[in-house]
Amino acid sequence: MAALVTNAGFANLAAAWNAYTSRPVYLQWGVGTGQAATDNTVADTTGTTEARTSGSSSVVTTTVTNDTYQVTGTITAIGTPTITEVGLFDAAGSGGPPTGGNMDVYGSFTGVALGVGDSIAFTVKVKMT
Repeated sequence: MAALVTNAGFANLAAAWNAYTSRPVYLQWGVGTGQAATDNTVADTTGTTEARTSGSSSVVTTTVTNDTYQVTGTITAIGTPTITEVGLFDAAGSGGPPTGGNMDVYGSFTGVALGVGDSIAFTVKVKMT
């Protein structure tokens, strides 16, 4: 038997994640790259201890109607790191850098050098395909 998820199913999956009480909405940045699917942390930001930021979640359209879960949020530097990764967590965590909760989404990118008070506005999208 062949099975597939329909466009309406993609929309339902994105909506369900957005409605879930423990959905991942907490952004944390780091200085590593290439985390394994089993990792649950981003790399320490070399001494900076920014808290995770609670982002705003929504469902948006990428390819078909409402097929994407999206979180947007901004983190501001208290040090001078070069940021190369971001994780999306289901809890605010505690400590500096924060720990706790589960990292559900991870992304790495070309380094962005920051000064004290600089910030990065993140938009993390998870497309249901």
